[in-house]
Amino acid sequence: MECRFEDRLAGRALRFEGLCSRIEARCATEVAPALAAIEAQRQQGRWIALLLDYELGEWLLPEAALAPPAGPWTPPRDDGRPRLTALAFESRHDEAPWDAPDAGSAPAAISLPAPRMTEVDYVRQIEAIRGLIGDGELYQVNYTQPLDLQFQGDAATLYRRIAARNPVAHGAFIQDGERTVLSFSPELFVRRDGPRLTTRPMKGTAPRDPDPAEDERLGQALLASEKNRAENLMIVDLLRNDLGRLAEPGSVRVDALFSLERYPTVWTMTSTVSALAPHASLEEVLRALFPCGSITGAPKVAAMRRIRQMETAPRGLYCGSIGWLAPDGDFSLNVAIRTLVLDHAGHGIYSVGGGIVHDSDPAEEWQECHWKARILRA
Repeated sequence: MECRFEDRLAGRALRFEGLCSRIEARCATEVAPALAAIEAQRQQGRWIALLLDYELGEWLLPEAALAPPAGPWTPPRDDGRPRLTALAFESRHDEAPWDAPDAGSAPAAISLPAPRMTEVDYVRQIEAIRGLIGDGELYQVNYTQPLDLQFQGDAATLYRRIAARNPVAHGAFIQDGERTVLSFSPELFVRRDGPRLTTRPMKGTAPRDPDPAEDERLGQALLASEKNRAENLMIVDLLRNDLGRLAEPGSVRVDALFSLERYPTVWTMTSTVSALAPHASLEEVLRALFPCGSITGAPKVAAMRRIRQMETAPRGLYCGSIGWLAPDGDFSLNVAIRTLVLDHAGHGIYSVGGGIVHDSDPAEEWQECHWKARILRA
């Protein structure tokens, strides 16, 4: 059992130790009891690691699982895994992030990730989404696809290698006995600091370039892009609305709009929205906000229904959330993008996707998926 959360931008990490309880929800009726059990563990002074599948959102927002208007798609089957997993630990330790592996580290290797969709099929789905947007059913849909790969060696070495070259604020390495999770997420879903809730949705991506002048041009072009600014603003408005369900009147604010962030393989655009909600419990926060609007689209429920129809497999942990809950009630949850999940047989899934709007170019969206997988070989 290994459980650690790393903020490599700040140079700090949390390591949890002394597993004392595992809490799961495998059906909708188990969600409320599981969240109550998590709260009980917190009140006993435990540190909680949370792994929330994207499909947990269908249990928190049952209307999202209802069939949308008739279409040619079949909803994917549930894979039978728990959609909520919480690990309660006796203690936590403040550490520095793991060092990069050296010549003496255990070996680790992965194959090239292979998409389950052909480019032709992907483009066909993007065109279908653009048609739905043109018909007025949706404004935006975050469409994703899984990539399969094979892994050999030591998972911690693999995490250390990728994390050292791709520093982010919301990384995690968790071995829970059933799977190994390596998250290199740069995106904050929601954080509580005392009475304040903060979200930082990420919308808008561009590739990096080795030439400094071209690289800067790509970043500034992203910042000036009307398409990406509109996409980002839609999600800001969605999250303002979600936070407004919990917040003290008049306390929802946009702290930063259209911030450009630089990562080793991509440029991204973020915005920051916060609110005062001193009495909101973790359960109330999840029921109001989960899953994050940046990985659904807008309107949120309508987008989730179409995602359920049009994607080829359940997302699982991808686009869900990974994070921690402290005994004092503070918490930090990421959006589980750029996240690799490995099973005991060495099979890995790393999913990619992006927000689709009416003027999206399907070929460019396909290429964006490939940019987002670059960290695996960086």
